[in-house]
Amino acid sequence: MIGVWSIWLFLVGLIALYDSNFYSSLKTGNYNVNVWCSPFECGFIGHNVKVNSFSAGFFLLLVFFVIFDLEISLLLNCVFQEEFFKNLIYYLFFLVIVALAFLFEVVNGFVGWYN
Repeated sequence: MIGVWSIWLFLVGLIALYDSNFYSSLKTGNYNVNVWCSPFECGFIGHNVKVNSFSAGFFLLLVFFVIFDLEISLLLNCVFQEEFFKNLIYYLFFLVIVALAFLFEVVNGFVGWYN
């Protein structure tokens, strides 16, 4: 388990180092150059420019799709499992948690069904 965490921390560190300007300043020798933040001729927009490219409602819909897709794939295989009734309480617990989370988001207004 420690090996998995150390690999994960190493990868996060590499991504953070790549995303920072430290790597570009070592290559160019100039510590004031923002190579990764400047736009190129091809129309690339750097990561310092804040552009909202997706909406939160679309992201919530995507999360719901992934969770319900997982739920359906688990429930469709229940017919072929011999130990389904031993694990039925876990499936029902998962369904109850998903339903409660969905109701919580609807009550708090995170999910909008209208524009």
